[in-house]
Amino acid sequence: MSWDDERVREHVQRLEGLLEGLDPAGADAVQALVELYGEALDRVVRLSADTSALTGDELIRHLLLVHGLHPETPETRVRRALGTLEGFLGKHRTSVEVAGIEDGTLRLTAAADGRAAPPRPVLDAVERAVRAAAPELDRVEVEAPAPEPVLITVDQLRSRV
Repeated sequence: MSWDDERVREHVQRLEGLLEGLDPAGADAVQALVELYGEALDRVVRLSADTSALTGDELIRHLLLVHGLHPETPETRVRRALGTLEGFLGKHRTSVEVAGIEDGTLRLTAAADGRAAPPRPVLDAVERAVRAAAPELDRVEVEAPAPEPVLITVDQLRSRV
């Protein structure tokens, strides 16, 4: 049986709903099963000659992350995610760089050509992409310059009246 990514996502959502309704004994049994599968997955990773084949699959990548077995660092995955946004960021004349990761917090710097700060929807898209790439991070902080104050002249105010 081979599932496409959409079927996997649907199954994960269904499973999450079922897990919410478990009593403590059932939750303990599920935890023991997850640990066993995690150990098996760890062995698969160690025996695999090409981990890129594993990390290229959405379901396997998710399981590797859940079990702390992903062979790439969070920073590498975040940089790749930012690379996939290159066209989108270019359209918005925005650049984003990794400033660092410390104590589970990813720090990014963002700048926008011709504006003091990138638009909020652009920053939200960046945050969604990096959280998907490195869900183990606790926080994402985006440092962007504060918007420059807008000066309105008296003549501009008079023309609006």
